[in-house]
Amino acid sequence: MFAIRSLGACALTAALALTGLSGNEARADQLEDLVSRGEVTVALAHEPPYTDYQGSGAVGGAAPTLLMRIMSELGVEKIKPQLMEFAALIPSLQAGRADVISTGLYINPERCKAILFSEPDLCVSEGFAVVAGNPRKIQGLADIAADGGIIYGVCSGCSAERRAVEMGVPRDRIITVPDHQNGIKMLIDGRVDVYAAPDLALRATVKNMGLDNVEVVEAQGEPVKCSGVGFRRGAETLRDAFDAKLKALKESGEYDEIVSEYGFNPEFAKTVTREQLCSAGG
Repeated sequence: MFAIRSLGACALTAALALTGLSGNEARADQLEDLVSRGEVTVALAHEPPYTDYQGSGAVGGAAPTLLMRIMSELGVEKIKPQLMEFAALIPSLQAGRADVISTGLYINPERCKAILFSEPDLCVSEGFAVVAGNPRKIQGLADIAADGGIIYGVCSGCSAERRAVEMGVPRDRIITVPDHQNGIKMLIDGRVDVYAAPDLALRATVKNMGLDNVEVVEAQGEPVKCSGVGFRRGAETLRDAFDAKLKALKESGEYDEIVSEYGFNPEFAKTVTREQLCSAGG
């Protein structure tokens, strides 16, 4: 479990100043509560390099590292991870079982109606895991939609499922799985012909599984996708304070150092905004 130094009341006062709200106006928000508790409960899925959750309770990866770097400046000492499937992330946040989501959850219009997002924290290209040699010659979703024999795998609740349907892939040729490891296993077993996920996550999964009979190809025609930290509606003060710190981190150059360590291109998240992703998809 992460343990981060507390900056206490001074950090809270500074964070509220960033949003233009007084302490009284912000009492209903989560910010004061989190500082008081010194702990943030985070909903996440095991998806290296976004998140790397170990059974002992330790959590790493680019998303939690960024989250805690910023939360430490807001006075929050540690992270309490809640591991779950992607499909359960938003319902758990809405139900109050988690304070935030930090795990590579893409920002898109549908999700923006359900929860608040930070500005983009991590951006990647979409990838396809296929059998080595790519025998079906799969390059993009158009290939999958056109070939009625291709079975498409994706994690349950991931945006790649919605995107495939939009591009004409029938639902009866889409199989959902709990996580990337299970998706890759289904590919090896011949139960799916392609498994879609962020390219960095796929490469990390294939590497961790020690496989040499699976390769990852870039999904042609797909836009760069960006995730953000998710907050419950009504937590604008906390979200805005987080955004201010994220902006400063990007401008200082420290953001580049953190995300590059995990293989992310730091420039991607500087060229798109939450507003754009919430209105046009991501």
